Amino acid sequence: MRYFDYIDEENLNRIFFKRPCEFNKDTDKDMLKYALGAFLYVPATQYNMIYKSIIGEVKGVRPLAICLEDAIGAKGEDEAINNLRSIFRDIRTDLRVNIDNIPLIFLRVRNVEQLNKIKDIIVENKDIIVGILIPKANSVLVEKYVETLNSMGLFSMYIITIIESAEFINIESKKEAFENLYKVLLKNKKRILSIRIGITDILGIYSIRRSKKFSIYDNLICTDFMRDTIGYLNKKELDVPISGGVSEFFNMKDEEIKSKYTEEILLDKFNGFIGKTVIHPSQIPITQALCTINYEDFIDAQNIIANIDGKYGVNKSVSKERMNEINPHLLWAKRVLTLSNIYGVLNEGIDYNELLKF
Repeated sequence: MRYFDYIDEENLNRIFFKRPCEFNKDTDKDMLKYALGAFLYVPATQYNMIYKSIIGEVKGVRPLAICLEDAIGAKGEDEAINNLRSIFRDIRTDLRVNIDNIPLIFLRVRNVEQLNKIKDIIVENKDIIVGILIPKANSVLVEKYVETLNSMGLFSMYIITIIESAEFINIESKKEAFENLYKVLLKNKKRILSIRIGITDILGIYSIRRSKKFSIYDNLICTDFMRDTIGYLNKKELDVPISGGVSEFFNMKDEEIKSKYTEEILLDKFNGFIGKTVIHPSQIPITQALCTINYEDFIDAQNIIANIDGKYGVNKSVSKERMNEINPHLLWAKRVLTLSNIYGVLNEGIDYNELLKF
């Protein structure tokens, strides 16, 4: 599968200086962990939406989380599990499905008990399911999930943690909670594919709901929480990307919503987040478009890498508007080149809006 593969050849040549490359669930982790882009969550009760996403009728779906947690009501679990079973059965029998070209499928489960309840589904479809999402994750829960997956013989199945509980916000507990989580993630680094933040749950703890008039960076609670998450977990030794938080506003025909959503993703990128959780297909195009790399960043990143052992430690950017400093900008340059392989590089003078026309 490849990002923007629904765009015709002529327009691909016009828009991209470097096209996105192909990837799948077997792609090396060091690349795959950056390929989650617009990560779509769909309730497991919505069979049609999930199946349309899998067979390509929903444009642009790449990672897909089938949710059996908050998106499922107290009385909906049995239906959700039955749907899950039907989905994987139909994937294997539908002639329209090329298993090597389906979205990256993850399961977001409610707890370890539910994980055990669907053990047969997971084990039977371990060649299709890429990983498990852990809601309300902390150090203890991550250990329990790892032990449970190992007991099923699933030693290489990826794990994605979702940080969204009060222990990571409260002044009295957050330092210890983050430090303990970091130690457990580092211990299990080979199977931790991504770290995600649960903005809706964090706001809910304080009886707050998003407003379309503001980005999440206007909220003091969430800015503190996001700063702590980056500060404690975005470390070279762990080297696991952290994604931007979800927004419940999805009507991108509303210019106010679209503008704030765009602003938030740009701030996500500037603050070191990679990709974004999405809860509606209309959020996918703009999120993925903003994952692309612009021409100046790509050329500068190449220049920095090429001069690691050079005579000078600084040089002008291709735009002649900024300076490239080899040592301070080295990790940035390496990340830019990795992302350029996944999402592509826009031609000089082209911006992400061109991708929203398709």
